[in-house]
Amino acid sequence: RYPEKYLRDNVEERLRNLNTDCLDVLQLHTWTRAWNRNPKPLEVLRKLQAEGKLRAVGVSTPEQDQDSVVDLMRQGWVDTVQVIYNIFEQEPAAELLPVAQETNVGIIVRVVFDEGVLTGKYTKDSTFPEGDFRNNYFAGDRLERAVQRVEKIRAEIAGSGYDLPQAALKFALAHPATSSVIPGIRSIQQAEANVAAAELPDMPDDLLLKLRGHAWRRAFWYGGK
Repeated sequence: RYPEKYLRDNVEERLRNLNTDCLDVLQLHTWTRAWNRNPKPLEVLRKLQAEGKLRAVGVSTPEQDQDSVVDLMRQGWVDTVQVIYNIFEQEPAAELLPVAQETNVGIIVRVVFDEGVLTGKYTKDSTFPEGDFRNNYFAGDRLERAVQRVEKIRAEIAGSGYDLPQAALKFALAHPATSSVIPGIRSIQQAEANVAAAELPDMPDDLLLKLRGHAWRRAFWYGGK
């Protein structure tokens, strides 16, 4: 539950490792709605901010209850929120992202490629190394179902000038609340391609509207499939 000593020791260790006096952003990488009633860890981070050791304080949303951080935003506890937002996972656009705009909270989008499937590089027969979390994420028929939906998106963007990774990035960047996107990167080539996508023309409104139609409410993947 992030005791004060743990947070202070953690920040001091990071300051030493980075050879700096102040961290630009520090985010708690897990949260739960119940903690909103007594957000003590965020009080501690605000103290560290006042002491000049942090410039911004944030949290990373829990994947199955992302709206749990909305109250934190409205109450002024956070400067940034790291959120799952992609062509499939569009629920944040209903409330969380508009509240970020209202409260001037920075939005850092994660999982923009939905663990890689929205890059179009997987097939229904793709496999992952032993111990790779994607074996659970895409267990059973999940990968086949996801790939089928990605192929529909591929057809939707045909002739747009975007490939699938570019479309995924530009979709997330198109929302006015988005401050930055942090895609997964496994090679120099991927890093260069992801950075270059930011320089592409903005996604047209008609294509954005089409891609909004691919929102997919998976919840918990329907109990183990």
